Amino acid sequence: MATLVFRLKYVPDEEADDIRQLLIDHDIAFYETVAGRWQMSMAGIWVKDKAQAKKALECIREDQIARAQTMRPISVGQWLLGCVQHARQNPVEMVFTLFAIALILGLSVAPFMLWL
Repeated sequence: MATLVFRLKYVPDEEADDIRQLLIDHDIAFYETVAGRWQMSMAGIWVKDKAQAKKALECIREDQIARAQTMRPISVGQWLLGCVQHARQNPVEMVFTLFAIALILGLSVAPFMLWL
């Protein structure tokens, strides 16, 4: 049975290419799946062999630690700009997210509003 070693959703192409090259450099056989047209499937990098999967996870973890050390923190403004850009690229997801937030808030507050 295959093991998912790296999820590709929301991963920049540059980082995904680095992970692919890392696995190739370590002679780890892998295959990829895409999310598909409707983004319903799992986009990721998979390894069939369990021993190679452990080795791949180790290599990827080390790479992610090194990558995290070179990253710089972002400001709140940059984070908000990123959220706005994501919402523009995925408007349906944004609408469903806002609907879910409103529904949860409504259900959470409704019992207390009945007492007024």
